[in-house]
Amino acid sequence: MKLQQYISQFIAPLQAESPAPLLRLLDCRNKTARGLSDTIPPIEDWRFERPGNTLPEPWEGIALRHVAAVHALHHDDYAKAYTHQNALLQLFYRWFIESSAWSLPILYLLLHDLRDLAEQADSVTYENTKNIVALEECTRTVSKAFSLCATDRTFKGAESRRNGVYHLACLSIKCYFKVGKPNLCKNIIRAVTSDPKTPPLEEASLGDQVTWHFYIGMLAFLNGEDKKAEESLSWALTHCPANAIRNQELILTYLIPLHLLRGSFPTTALLSLHPRLEELYTPFIEAIKSGNVAAYDQALEWAQPRLVGMSVYLVVERAREGCLRMLFKRAWIASDKSSRIPLTTFQTALSLHHIDADADEVECMVANMIYRGFMKGYISHERQIAVLAKTAPFPTLASIAR
Repeated sequence: MKLQQYISQFIAPLQAESPAPLLRLLDCRNKTARGLSDTIPPIEDWRFERPGNTLPEPWEGIALRHVAAVHALHHDDYAKAYTHQNALLQLFYRWFIESSAWSLPILYLLLHDLRDLAEQADSVTYENTKNIVALEECTRTVSKAFSLCATDRTFKGAESRRNGVYHLACLSIKCYFKVGKPNLCKNIIRAVTSDPKTPPLEEASLGDQVTWHFYIGMLAFLNGEDKKAEESLSWALTHCPANAIRNQELILTYLIPLHLLRGSFPTTALLSLHPRLEELYTPFIEAIKSGNVAAYDQALEWAQPRLVGMSVYLVVERAREGCLRMLFKRAWIASDKSSRIPLTTFQTALSLHHIDADADEVECMVANMIYRGFMKGYISHERQIAVLAKTAPFPTLASIAR
């Protein structure tokens, strides 16, 4: 395909406001892109300054930048490909600001390609460092797109660019996480939720709804808002497509620790669909069920690098209290469910699980269990006994979870 032949293919879909042909023409990784890379020589720099006027401004420049980007990409020059793709988007924004919602799919494609190219560029350019220069610039470019949609005052209803707010908000949040700035996500969420002109979430595509609920839940999880996190993540999991196994795994990564706090556990069938999560969380589940605190501690030590990397360590560590509760409950059952349990009984239970604790440490553990609501009763320090409630002295974890 010759360059001019490629450029001429933009005329009809632009006039008809038809996104599908433009998606084919502007995709960096499809057969059309490969054909451009193989048949059109590198674009000379002067062409970007004087692109011509065959297409409406600035579309000829957009076409030229795309050809240059795919040529660089298919010759493994990711930094150059990213540079051209970013320049392409700056041109696209000049046109997009006057366009309606029909052009949103094109914007999505261009931005997703930009993010992929930014990651590839940084991985090659800064192979042995943690620098993410391209990705940080990409994040700013994505944020600008979000602003162009969120502040649309030209078009209304189905034609409004505001219909792209949730998709671009999710992409912006993803970028903020990639560059290690999750604290900036709250600005995006506030801009979406506080604007009365934002379309209802129910009008967004199901994919965008699931992604939005996932990020809302994930951020609530990181902020210690367990109830909100569980509600949002549960919604995302329930509505996630059955064949989206990787997305389900991402949701369950945060949802399972929340359920550990509540004493509810994923089924064996569900875990078997996600071997990595099965390997990671099964030792904790089994330890809580049996009250094996030593096994829980061993699992924590073994899994710490992975748990920290996924930002779930603190919640899994908190779930240890449920394991200790179960151990103490089993000791109570072994004592014929007496309402007066010597603290040495709990000390013996700990010792049987290879946890050495003196009398003061055991008393402190029991006091903490009572204070946190895992046990109902009080401690008689003088008699060294725990006086437990006669009714439900060990409340369910679900009733305790905040």
